[in-house]
Amino acid sequence: MEGTTIGRGNPEDKFQTEDELIPEFADYFNSTQGLCLAWCSGQNIDRLVTIYKACKTANRQFIIDLYTAEILRATGNPSLPQGHWKDIRVFLPKSQKYRVIEQKLFDISNQYRNNRIYPENLSREAPHSVMLFRPSMSKDLEASGCLNGASLVYSLWEGYLKMDQQKPFLDWLECNQISMKKIHTSGHASVSDLKIFANAIQAKKLVPIHSFETDQFPDLFDNVELKEDGKWWEVE
Repeated sequence: MEGTTIGRGNPEDKFQTEDELIPEFADYFNSTQGLCLAWCSGQNIDRLVTIYKACKTANRQFIIDLYTAEILRATGNPSLPQGHWKDIRVFLPKSQKYRVIEQKLFDISNQYRNNRIYPENLSREAPHSVMLFRPSMSKDLEASGCLNGASLVYSLWEGYLKMDQQKPFLDWLECNQISMKKIHTSGHASVSDLKIFANAIQAKKLVPIHSFETDQFPDLFDNVELKEDGKWWEVE
């Protein structure tokens, strides 16, 4: 059983729900003068829906990249935000544009022809837009001149920001005078939910994985058996 959240605050704490994040995002979007960048995983469908709903509340259009548009389309769920909706625009960073050209994926990009937004239009539409962002898009946005009055909302695990490879990104924010706010809730189960799960399963052995605090498992759960990383063991 995973234990990502063990050791993060009070074990009885509950995490915010996605619905509880919507007004936080919307307030931040409303307080941003220019383009608001939203850095979250393009595969975190729940978070994409949350940001889209916040965009609706803040009366801003949601700009996603082609990769994310295809992720949403591939779900096969027409109720999820889609790249052809009127309040969603699709942007192709140069890296994705080159991929389309090299692999002749024009049938994919053409699906979003009517909703495309191009670099030369970003500056004009920035004040009423939220753009899904990742650091690899930094040069695209800088070249388009759309960062005046911009801000960024960070919606990932905070630990990533402490990694050395993120220093160029943090320097880029400072250089472009882009403020950053963290709005996030874990997609991993809380300790209280893990306890409910463990009690329901009543496993003969509970082996901790994916946690910095495996030594705390015996105090929280029954039948815990610690295993070393990289060591083979047999299931009886």
